[in-house]
Amino acid sequence: MTSVTSDAFRSAMSHFATGVAVITARGTEGECGATISAFSSVSLDPLTLLICLHHKSATCRAIEETGKFGISILRSDQKDMAMHFAGRSEGKSFDQYCVRDENGHFFVKDALVQISVSVVETLRGGTHEIFLARPESIEFHQDQSSQPLVYFRGAFDLAA
Repeated sequence: MTSVTSDAFRSAMSHFATGVAVITARGTEGECGATISAFSSVSLDPLTLLICLHHKSATCRAIEETGKFGISILRSDQKDMAMHFAGRSEGKSFDQYCVRDENGHFFVKDALVQISVSVVETLRGGTHEIFLARPESIEFHQDQSSQPLVYFRGAFDLAA
């Protein structure tokens, strides 16, 4: 057995294939966005989902300020969107890649699914904030050929 180090843990977790989403929020620093794979449904009663963001990220700060954010679940052909929103928010273009709704949420254009949410609880998990949130609206942009973007072994890949 391998001893559990942060590198071994990261490697082990990279073997868990997951979908890819972009989280968007607007705070006092302006519009922010982050690519994540730490996203999951929690409960159907009450409707609850969770995301995890590094506590130092601008997107995390914006969500803490407003209690609201948008989730865009990416399609298999949106790897460029995943890369655009990965890393720091400074210098990211939002007008070119995003659409806005009447409630002030914004999302990646043509994502498989767009969900607007409100935070119901925040927990700290090491270096990350865990946001438990309630969906307020959902919009689908998919057809029979639509496939999700998948993250596996540290790389974006097409769904199987």
